[in-house]
Amino acid sequence: MPLLSVVLPTFNSGDLLIETLQSVLTQSLTDFELLIMDDASTDGTWERLATFDDPRIRLHRNACNVGLPTNMNIAMAMAKGKYLARVDHDDCAMPARFEKQVGFLESSPDVTIVGSQLEHFHDHSGITGLPLDDAMIKARMVEGANYLANQSTMGRLDFYRAHALRFDPNLYVVDDLGFWMDCMLHGARFANLPEPLTRYRIHAGMTSRTLQRDRLYASKDRIYRRFLPLVFPGLQGRECEQLLTLYRQPEDMPQTLQHLVDLHRAAHTACSDIDTRWGQSASGCQESLVKLLNGARHACQASGLLHPEHAAVLDVIFQSS
Repeated sequence: MPLLSVVLPTFNSGDLLIETLQSVLTQSLTDFELLIMDDASTDGTWERLATFDDPRIRLHRNACNVGLPTNMNIAMAMAKGKYLARVDHDDCAMPARFEKQVGFLESSPDVTIVGSQLEHFHDHSGITGLPLDDAMIKARMVEGANYLANQSTMGRLDFYRAHALRFDPNLYVVDDLGFWMDCMLHGARFANLPEPLTRYRIHAGMTSRTLQRDRLYASKDRIYRRFLPLVFPGLQGRECEQLLTLYRQPEDMPQTLQHLVDLHRAAHTACSDIDTRWGQSASGCQESLVKLLNGARHACQASGLLHPEHAAVLDVIFQSS
């Protein structure tokens, strides 16, 4: 049995897949199986895959397009390794990625899932600054950003199976966030390595640049309507609904002074009672919520609805309402 199962889900990946595959097949750690999950591509991706001859490759093609979450669930059921790593079809793994992450999990039995920083390339360059420790990674889930880089992760397959964890096919784009939240609620511990082990390609065709906002917002509502009351048990239903608007683009938020007042009151209620039973940082949860709140304030300032005297009143509401 292989030590590691590497899952590479793909759909109409074009020539990008070739570079990704080369980065996987030349890893310094060689004890792995590579599950390439083609989701009924129509652009010749399946034919390109036939040109690779490596005994570690296991090819699977869905008869029809089932979507990324279901494709991942099929792969998880097929996997035979002790660990499960994710690679996206337009990214590249650094040569020692698998070796370093397996080594970390082998020496850190208390950690369930480990990610790394990303190195951006192609249309943009830079290196992420994701938190390294479990408490802050979990706290950043409140923000919904800057917690784990999904395509950099490696986790313990027996943990996923013991808790019957699956990617939710009802979630659009944020199925990974929902999955990691479920892992957290079942007792998982997270870590990020400080170095970039995945090269993240920024390009015009990437999912984040072609989003359907209405579907995205519906999925975020589904996630946070459940998650926020768990982390902030003092929230009432109406307050939770108000906070859900923080997960929209500024131009799609209600930009009225009254809504901003309601947001500050709801955020004050949330931050006055934070449940840390899952190991998240209380101050980190507050920081994440305040960051979202400040984004809403800046949007109102940009639209001319928020004057200096209003900002002072909002600060009082947040601090002492």
